Amino acid sequence: MIKTLIEGIVLGLSTGSICLVTCTPIYLPYLISEDRKLSKSIYAVLEISAGRFISYLVFGAVAGYTGAQIVSVNRELFTSIAYILLSLYLVLSAVRTNKKAKSCHVPKLIKFTKSAFLLGIITGINFCPSFLIALSKAVDLGGALSGMMLFFGFFLGTSAFLLPLAFIGQISKVSKMKLIAQYASILIAVWFTFSGVKGIIHFSEHAKLEAQPGRLVEAFNPNIPLAVIASEEHSAYFTNLQDSLQHYTPGKVFYYPYNISVLDSINEFSEIVLVIDSTILNESFENYDYFLVEPDYNLPRMLKFMKFYTFKTSTHLHWEFIEKEVNEENI
Repeated sequence: MIKTLIEGIVLGLSTGSICLVTCTPIYLPYLISEDRKLSKSIYAVLEISAGRFISYLVFGAVAGYTGAQIVSVNRELFTSIAYILLSLYLVLSAVRTNKKAKSCHVPKLIKFTKSAFLLGIITGINFCPSFLIALSKAVDLGGALSGMMLFFGFFLGTSAFLLPLAFIGQISKVSKMKLIAQYASILIAVWFTFSGVKGIIHFSEHAKLEAQPGRLVEAFNPNIPLAVIASEEHSAYFTNLQDSLQHYTPGKVFYYPYNISVLDSINEFSEIVLVIDSTILNESFENYDYFLVEPDYNLPRMLKFMKFYTFKTSTHLHWEFIEKEVNEENI
C-alpha cells in the first residue's frame, strides 16, 4: 500500500503542472473576488483541496473495486454536467461577492457558493488528462483500497502545485482586482457553459448514432487498446504521438516498430484500433480499424478530432490524417 501511495504522489507531482493550467483559471478568480487575509486564503485552498480529496477517493475506490473503465462518450457527459454545475457555481459566487461588496442582502439560495469545499468537489470530478492517467492506473491496480491509496497520493502530489495560489490570492487587496475577478468568473462560466452544452449535444448525437445499424468505432474506447505502428525513420514523431494518445485514454496505447512480426503482435488482441504511419500502409492492415497518419501531422488538431468524433461503419474504419487534405473512407 505504501508503494501505491508513493506511485500516486509521483504521478501527482509529474502531472501537477497540467492541473495548475486546468484549475488556476477557476480557483484564482474565486480567491481574488473577496478580501482575505493570507491565513484565510490558505484555509480556502485547503477547503478546495479537501473537496478534491473526497472526489478523488470516491473515484479511486470505484475504479479500483470494479475495474470499470468509463467509455469516452460517458466521460464526456459526466464532464459536461460538471462544467455546467461549475458555471452555475461561478456565476452565483460572483453575484454573492458583488452584493456583499455593496453591503446588500445576500439571498440564502446563493450562500452555498461561499463553500470552497463544494468548489473542490465539482472540479475534482473533471476528467482532465491528469485525472484520466490516475484513473487508468487505479483500474490496473484493482481493489478499492488500492484505488483510494493511489488517488490519495495523487491528491497530495497535485496539491503541492495549488497551495501557492493562496499567496497569489492576496492581490485582491489591489484596488479594482475584486471587480476584475468577478467579471473573470462570469467569462469563465460562459466558456464552461458552452463546453458543457457542446458535450451534451455530442453525447445526444452519439446516442442517435448508436441506434443506427452498423458498428461504432472510437479512438479512445478504454476497453479497446490502441496500437501505434511506425517505420524506424519516423519513430521520434510516432513515439511522441503514442505519449500524447495515452493522455486521452485510460486504456493501453502500444507501440510497434514496423517489421515482419507486427501482425503477430496485433493479432494477439480480439479487437484493436491502429494508428499507422502513412509511409508503411499496405493491404495487410485492411481488416483492421485504423487511423492513417502522415508523419509530422499537427498533433493537437488530430487529437482534438479523434477525441470528439465517434465513427459508424458497416465493416472497418479507415481514416486518413494528411496535411494537404483530410480523407475519410469507411470501407
